[in-house]
Amino acid sequence: MSESFFSFEYEVGKTAKCRYAEFGDDANPPILFVHGYGAMWQHWNRNIPSFEQDYKVYAIDLLGFGESEKPNTQYGLALWAKEIEAFIAFKGLQQIILVGHSMGGASSLWFANEHPELLRALVLVDSSGIFPDEVGTFERVLYRAVGSPIIGEAMFMLFANEFGARQSLLPTYFDVSQVTNELVAQFAKPLRSAGAIHAYLAPSRNPERFLFERFPRPCRYNGGALLVWGAEDLAFPPNKVVPKFQEILPQAAVAVLPQTRHCPQHEVADVFNQTVKGFLAALNGR
Repeated sequence: MSESFFSFEYEVGKTAKCRYAEFGDDANPPILFVHGYGAMWQHWNRNIPSFEQDYKVYAIDLLGFGESEKPNTQYGLALWAKEIEAFIAFKGLQQIILVGHSMGGASSLWFANEHPELLRALVLVDSSGIFPDEVGTFERVLYRAVGSPIIGEAMFMLFANEFGARQSLLPTYFDVSQVTNELVAQFAKPLRSAGAIHAYLAPSRNPERFLFERFPRPCRYNGGALLVWGAEDLAFPPNKVVPKFQEILPQAAVAVLPQTRHCPQHEVADVFNQTVKGFLAALNGR
């Protein structure tokens, strides 16, 4: 394993350092893992060992999260899709397998629509970007409150610690014993980084940059695709959300994994790894 940084021009004339890690043999097909909101590349640490024997594995920290720099910029799916594009160009990759979780899944789908020719396969894991129709009034009011000036900053300062990280992680796991002190510390550390507030508050400040309301249905990418979902996902229930993603990716296979919520790649890693590897083997005719 090696870990380093690449330079990403996130605005004209403005660059930031973004962290990435790589594993395995350069001669193997490339696979890129993209983490979700508030996470970092290590949230794939239970998956990478299962893939690095057969693939050249890459994992990145999205701008604003993990150990990547956190400038005050227009965060959103389009920006992170641009970062994915920049990383692929930086490494000179072709026909990549792209695996994205939650917000990283939404960013990966955005990228796939813009650059379908660069992908071999697309795997979305409990992707964000589409909310259930019945999101309640209370949730909408709370979302707007967090996005408002002063209140958002106050709430961030209150929860930018281990306590806040734990409270945000607990609803995303079916087996809450997996929300360990180590995992909490991993998620809490970037909250204390300079500029973290800009990325963390962006979805509530500018929700239109994080949604697929005007996204093409179907999208331009028509290659191999897989939707992996936790059966007990509270934020994005598969029976409510997966059919809407199938409008965008009608060719996608679907795997709903039992006894897991929003983070199946981490919570039920063995089942997740077998599911994705089986999909990729079938795609390759093996």
